[in-house]
Amino acid sequence: MSIQRRTKEYFTFSKKDKRAVLILSVLIVLLAISPQVYLLFVSEEKLDDKKFETDVKKFYASQPAEKPSDKFDENEFVQNDFAADSKKESYTGKTIATLFNFDPNTCDENDFAKLGLDSRTIKSIVNYRNKGGRFKSAQDFKKIYTLSDEEFNLLKNFIVIENSFPPISNENHKTFSAYKQNILDINTADSIAWVMLPGIGPYLTSKILKYKNALGGFSSVNQIAEVYGMKPETYAVIKEKIVCDVTVPNAIRKINLNTAGKDELNFHPYINSKQAMVLVNYREQHGAFKNVDEIKNTDSFSESEFEKIKPYLTVN
Repeated sequence: MSIQRRTKEYFTFSKKDKRAVLILSVLIVLLAISPQVYLLFVSEEKLDDKKFETDVKKFYASQPAEKPSDKFDENEFVQNDFAADSKKESYTGKTIATLFNFDPNTCDENDFAKLGLDSRTIKSIVNYRNKGGRFKSAQDFKKIYTLSDEEFNLLKNFIVIENSFPPISNENHKTFSAYKQNILDINTADSIAWVMLPGIGPYLTSKILKYKNALGGFSSVNQIAEVYGMKPETYAVIKEKIVCDVTVPNAIRKINLNTAGKDELNFHPYINSKQAMVLVNYREQHGAFKNVDEIKNTDSFSESEFEKIKPYLTVN
């Protein structure tokens, strides 16, 4: 048999083979399109939200009721107890506080503690009352320097101010009268005295006290205008109601030019890092400063800058 004939027989299908190939091709096509055909006739089942919610409610209804001892009273809440200083706050734990109607003018320390207030805030309230201060409305309670906005918002709806106040002793009355005059020494005034000035709330009070600490005490009434957040119109109102007595012992904390390092000098608000470095270098090159005026020789301070920083410097 020739090679041509053998090749032809090899690539030629019989009728039986052709029928088998046709059937196989049809099956392959049907299998390929069957998923699409199925989706045309069968719709996806949708979840019944209402039925689901009903089943959930039935489930919870079938659960045993909690014991009364496992629940908080509706007027109880859990709050974090924080102890804060001028630079940071540290977590000290959690306390359970019970909310109830109270009069901040007559409430005692135990009641304030039950309301969830920390000892620092309670002390501020007591000091305020001892100096003759009285809360005339719920909003007045917000004047307490150490009371946070969160605590005030929790308590404000429970504050009930009685119309009549308890009598004020002569000693406290004299102190309160001094506060009412709103004339205070900016170097000795506490937070309560500041808050009682017009336009000065807890926020500005904290800024004033922090700025005083950074400066080392106030040397002039005008420095109050430098406090961050102090508006010119607010300063104009209180300017005539404040004084600055620099003769009070330790009213001004001074920096020794002959011993202070760069960091100590730069810490003061009136001395930048470049000026601090110049002062240290000058001292190393020329020896100890003989007087404060000698810093003018460094040419690093303008006349106005020198006058501002001079009260805070010493060579002794």
